Amino acid sequence: MIAEKKKFLAKFVIVLVSVCLLPSILFSAIRIGYYDNYPLTFNDNGKPKGLFIDALRKSGILSSYDVEFIFGEFADLMQQLNKGYIDMVVCVAHTPEREKLYSFNKEPVLMNWGVLVSFKTLSDISELDGKAVAVNRGDIYYQKFLEIAQSFDVRPNYVGFDTYESVIKAVNDGIAIAGVVSRLSYLVNSSKYPRVRATSLVFSPVQLKFAIRKGSEIDNKDVLEKIDKTIALMKSSGELDDLFNSYFRTKVNRKTLGLRTYMIFIFAGIYITSILIFKNMLEVQKQRYEQALELNKQALAQQVIDETRGIYTYGIGTEILKKYIELSKRENHLLGVVCVEFEGKTCEQEKEKLEKILNEETKMGDFVIHIAGPTYAIVLYEYGVFFAEHFRRRIVDLITNEGLMCNVYVGFVKYNINSDSTAESLIYEALAEMEKEKDFWKRVKE
Repeated sequence: MIAEKKKFLAKFVIVLVSVCLLPSILFSAIRIGYYDNYPLTFNDNGKPKGLFIDALRKSGILSSYDVEFIFGEFADLMQQLNKGYIDMVVCVAHTPEREKLYSFNKEPVLMNWGVLVSFKTLSDISELDGKAVAVNRGDIYYQKFLEIAQSFDVRPNYVGFDTYESVIKAVNDGIAIAGVVSRLSYLVNSSKYPRVRATSLVFSPVQLKFAIRKGSEIDNKDVLEKIDKTIALMKSSGELDDLFNSYFRTKVNRKTLGLRTYMIFIFAGIYITSILIFKNMLEVQKQRYEQALELNKQALAQQVIDETRGIYTYGIGTEILKKYIELSKRENHLLGVVCVEFEGKTCEQEKEKLEKILNEETKMGDFVIHIAGPTYAIVLYEYGVFFAEHFRRRIVDLITNEGLMCNVYVGFVKYNINSDSTAESLIYEALAEMEKEKDFWKRVKE
């Protein structure tokens, strides 16, 4: 009798322990590190925000697991990841060196690259020898710039900071003669620190992904697979573009407005809206429907954006072009847009080869926007590095060498800093020039 009671008690303890452990089995805990790198990842009043957090939330990871977010400095977070204190870090540059230590998801959220910024004109990297250069501790671009400087036997005095914005601020305040940051962080903070300018030295394009320590508890689970599927769907549907663009839209802080001013804005807005809404509604809706229809056609046929080849969608591309326009005005840099269209059945089948050719014909710092179908826009910042007039001839030669049967039409427009041209109007003007060339060659053939 006593033996049976002991057996019953043992079984009861086992069941009780199993029930207690059930929540941890169903909802495994994941500690995720994030840092300040707006708009990709940042802290908003103690809450994680940014494009990478949006992707995590969309993937269902946050609801399927017991997630604890750890906010900190990037270098410190990577050390915690190495030691196993945290399981994942968001927004990590995928490099061959890091691939030995971490498991990355396959689908990049975004492409980024490094840029040297300064408050004065630098004609040669040797001017940095012995001078203070601000860097972000543990940053991949800092490591790459260190290699570049060493190759030129240039030895700056590196001053470490915890964020890209701190680096840019240090340059703006004269603490350092130059700074190493990501191109996106400079675009985000360029208006905030007007003394700082981007130099022509850009380097190290990288894919930004999610990183998990190899051998960790979640390394062999389907976490990265879920993230990849989610990112691919967000790209194809245009949702990733919309989220990216939303971080660049100006938001009015209503707390800073007095009640009277606030009411004036409200009534003025209602009055103006009531006058214009019926006049503009049909036209606006028509444009949106046409754009959505065109994008959806492309999304159904293929993945809209492919950062592995540096091709941006129209939404993301125009947002970056807007920042380029601001920089061109402020720094008096040359800026141009080339639109190119490939015509022929072979072109549709060999899309990857064509996009590879486009990327090879652009220098670091320029980028390619996929408009629709076989039509692309290439944004040339400081485009004097090569002559846009010879662009079509060069593209035709490369296509011929690849054995592709394609007609190529090109339109080019220069940005006038004294004009009111927008990103959209620049692309439209380049498209119009391209259509002129297309009509000309078709008339010649007739």
